[in-house]
Amino acid sequence: MKYVRAQTATDALQSLLRENGKARIIAGGTDLMVDLREGKFSPEVLVDVTFAQDMKGIAVEGNELVIEAGATLTEIARSPVVNKYYPSLCIAARKIGSLQIRNSATLVGNIVTAQPAADTAVALTPLSPKIVVLSASGTQVHTIDDLYVGFGKSLIDPSKEVVKEVRIPLPAPGEAASYIRLELRKSLSLPMLNVAAMLNYSGGKIQWARIAMGPVGVGPTRAKEAEGFLAGKTLTSENAATAGELSLKDAKPRSNPLRGSKEYREQVLPVLVRRALEDISAQLGVI
Repeated sequence: MKYVRAQTATDALQSLLRENGKARIIAGGTDLMVDLREGKFSPEVLVDVTFAQDMKGIAVEGNELVIEAGATLTEIARSPVVNKYYPSLCIAARKIGSLQIRNSATLVGNIVTAQPAADTAVALTPLSPKIVVLSASGTQVHTIDDLYVGFGKSLIDPSKEVVKEVRIPLPAPGEAASYIRLELRKSLSLPMLNVAAMLNYSGGKIQWARIAMGPVGVGPTRAKEAEGFLAGKTLTSENAATAGELSLKDAKPRSNPLRGSKEYREQVLPVLVRRALEDISAQLGVI
């Protein structure tokens, strides 16, 4: 197998295109190396983007928080900039694996693997991020909802495309986000359930709400019924509880022998949604 060290994002894309589908991007490699050992992929070339300077760093540009594709989960979890605007994303990054894994794994890798319960992907979803992708046809910008085309299947083709960065709008006054995870005690596995939420509260009412849940669908799943109910309502414990119950309308959890039955998840999911909303209300000083 050939190894290429890309110096820029464009360099990485050109390396992929030269190999005509026989190469794959590698960053942290925490998922890819496992897949290679299991024979899921057999690329002839690995294109390492961890040395690409234009794919490193976390910064605020204008009204956006920009997280480059090479930023590790540890860097995100410890970033004062991320914590200032979206502490919920720091919490999600800290929940993934062990410290050794977080030191290598990246936010973008967590997204591209397309796991429906991926912590940072669920935490990102209500923040309305834009995913910037380089391909042979130029630069494309996707919403995170665009990326999930099946269980474990991403719209992004890491043999032909390079994710450059994630751009997240900064929260406006009256906006806050939260992340809640239900997990096995002392376990490094995927969560049993996770919920992220964000809302705008102004004029004494919820102007809009976004709620993401996992793993209850192909990818992070929006609780549309609950979001619609909350719009125009006051942020109370009662309304948060009702939204929690309505979240089941959009959730299709499956039984898993390690992480809980369908019935158990259906009992717990409304509680997690309520807690996520109550966390936001506490941040905003509403309840």
